[in-house]
Amino acid sequence: MSNEIKRPLDGVIVLEFSQFLAGPVAGLRLSDLGARVIKIEKPEVG
Repeated sequence: MSNEIKRPLDGVIVLEFSQFLAGPVAGLRLSDLGARVIKIEKPEVG
């Protein structure tokens, strides 16, 4: 028996293109809910 809790967004992949505060915070919240968040950044910004 597994003790792992299923989160609401397990299995969801989010591409995050944001650059300002609200976007990264939203990505963090989605990650907290189980989504896999992939952040895309400009090469010169990093």
